[in-house]
Amino acid sequence: MKRGKNIKNWGKLFFFLYLFVLSIELIKKSSLVLAPSIQNFILHGLTPLKAICIGWFTTSIAQSSGATGAITAAFAGNNLITLTTAVYILIGASLGATITTLIISFITTTKKRRDFRHGFEIGLCYSIYSALLVVIIFILEYSTKLFSKTSLFLSESTIDKISLLKIPNFIGIITSPIIEVLKLNNFLILIIAFGILIFTLKYIGKSVVEVLGGEQRARKFVNKHFKSKYKTYFIGAILTGIVFSSGITIGLLVPLAVARLINLKKAIPFILGADLGTVTDIFLASIILNQTLALATAIAYILFGVLGAIIFLPNTEILFKITKYTSKKLIRISRKKALYFLIAFILIPLLIILIF
Repeated sequence: MKRGKNIKNWGKLFFFLYLFVLSIELIKKSSLVLAPSIQNFILHGLTPLKAICIGWFTTSIAQSSGATGAITAAFAGNNLITLTTAVYILIGASLGATITTLIISFITTTKKRRDFRHGFEIGLCYSIYSALLVVIIFILEYSTKLFSKTSLFLSESTIDKISLLKIPNFIGIITSPIIEVLKLNNFLILIIAFGILIFTLKYIGKSVVEVLGGEQRARKFVNKHFKSKYKTYFIGAILTGIVFSSGITIGLLVPLAVARLINLKKAIPFILGADLGTVTDIFLASIILNQTLALATAIAYILFGVLGAIIFLPNTEILFKITKYTSKKLIRISRKKALYFLIAFILIPLLIILIF
């Protein structure tokens, strides 16, 4: 019985992995055909601030930085947007990705307001960390083009080695039967592909958790190994890299915080690691695309997480104090105020896009 369940879980995981690969191929082919019209639409009046807000808002709605990142990598790879623009979009996507944990924190059932606050502070800390990192990365990229130049150099140095994997040929073999059947308008295919990608990234993490033995077992593992700051960081990075979603892995901490099984101080290194681990899907997408600029886009996203670790991992106390001050003094968090915070989180980037 248990063996049959394991086979079923593995089957589901491979099915979602296939859908992920298929969606990337569909995005790649359709965006290439739609290049001229998409390029004119995206680049019209696009400023760095708007690009950041597009990444922020899109990821908040899709609840997947992987989906936004994969689309951005495909567009950059097909020369629909510049690498610099892609970096700005990804900056926003890294902030938008925190909404999943905020939602999980908001909907978690608690009996006491203090318990709710402890749970919500997990998501709030992730958002604060991402917001601080957005400001730092924006200043560095805008003034020096640090991330676009560095990622392009690293991509040009490694693209040939990655190409030796011959992944595109294998990908073509397993996806072409489905792609050949879809004789639809290319814009419609792009929308369908984006929908498949969001659907896949929503469930692929759950499938991995099932393969690992279930959510309860995953929680016990996480809580058991939160001894060392740096060990916790790497656990966060590895687990998130496996499940393709920082929202899922960081979300697992919320009920632990509510139940007082873990505190915010212990959770922060895991949050930083999870932020780096969430690059898995965009990196995999860039390998599938096998384009220099697509890979550079993924590398830039990796550099964001590395920079965040360099700055904040030795200084987790700063994030702890800012989060506690925001939660207890500035917002005085309650479930009602948390709802307002979530609404504002989505509306702010949208208003900036429409007004500026």
